[in-house]
Amino acid sequence: MAIKFSLFYQTPETCEYLKDIIYSSQQTVVVENQGLERLPERVNSGANVIFLEYQEGHPELDQWIKKTAADHRNPPIFLYLHEISTEQLWKALRFGVKECFTHPIRPEEFQEALDRLPQFLPLSGEAAKTKVITILGSKGGVGTTFLTVNLAYLLAQAENHQVLAVDLDLRYGQMVYFLDVKPQYTLTEVIENVEHLDDSYLKSLFFHWDKNLQILPAPARLEEAEAVTAENLEKVINFVKNLSTYSHVLVDAGHRLDEISIKALELADQVILVADQSVPALSNTRKVLEIFDLLGLGELDLEIWLNCWEKNGDLSLEDVAKFLGREVKGTVPFLAREVKASINEGVPLAKSSPNLSLCQELRNLAGRFWEAPEPNGERQPRWNLFSRFLRRKK
Repeated sequence: MAIKFSLFYQTPETCEYLKDIIYSSQQTVVVENQGLERLPERVNSGANVIFLEYQEGHPELDQWIKKTAADHRNPPIFLYLHEISTEQLWKALRFGVKECFTHPIRPEEFQEALDRLPQFLPLSGEAAKTKVITILGSKGGVGTTFLTVNLAYLLAQAENHQVLAVDLDLRYGQMVYFLDVKPQYTLTEVIENVEHLDDSYLKSLFFHWDKNLQILPAPARLEEAEAVTAENLEKVINFVKNLSTYSHVLVDAGHRLDEISIKALELADQVILVADQSVPALSNTRKVLEIFDLLGLGELDLEIWLNCWEKNGDLSLEDVAKFLGREVKGTVPFLAREVKASINEGVPLAKSSPNLSLCQELRNLAGRFWEAPEPNGERQPRWNLFSRFLRRKK
């Protein structure tokens, strides 16, 4: 299970530096990053750890740290100090801080701090609920399959749980090319046997890409897609959810709004509506939102993501939000050459090039779909704050 960080910083430079430190471990993901001026009353981002750039001479910040650390419901706090002294260490200990760091932070030092954290495990006796995430494009070519494949891979690897990716683009389903697979069965065989499904038989119809990630491809031929109905799709998705085998089911719904894709939206716990920075894609996005309202789908738990995002493009995030009347929740950077190469190779970019900025952003976005379990066990003593810095001074 990934360790999720909420990051609070004074300067953008420190933000990038601490992100690099966090991502030096394969165990970690950033689920929130904010300036110190936006400290929340209570951290509720689902984070397991708070990483905070400390500023001397700010009593309100000291008070926030003390209050946050004193509430057992909050995650432990890591402090980053530009300069360290014995007095500051005593203050951190009194505040209840878990770990203190100063520049430069060595990756092995950070890993040791992670190893001292309590394990973050689901509460005993509770069955994990399968979360269904439907990804819909505002138009063709905005990257729903790329996002589905890479998010599914990241969720499967980070949680070490079973994840199922479903290709519901019945006309042009291309997930098999993104993963370079030649499956024996597709959604057609599952639908044809929907009345006779059991656990082992259903899993035998899925393509096992690796030990954690399974694929349910779209029908191989257009005429086979006629067997797929909204009613049968609902039976399949509900059956998979009731198995409690999969932590997540990701559905690539393509870009067409029809009876089947609408059913996939209704069954979803989370909907991602994907656009890009182009006027046609954004115009379609606004139309799709209007259609959702007309269909009574206005209450969907929906996020808008912009793929192929260029920070210095013609339209800013503020421009897009103003045009759509909704905040953009996620951006995926534009790296055309790398994305094209990963598609042609049939390997998720998050696997082949995990250190790319695009892949780090995808890890951040994937982190939103991880549950926030309570720590298993009591917090450990904080005397290691002193012992670690004494070792560094020798």
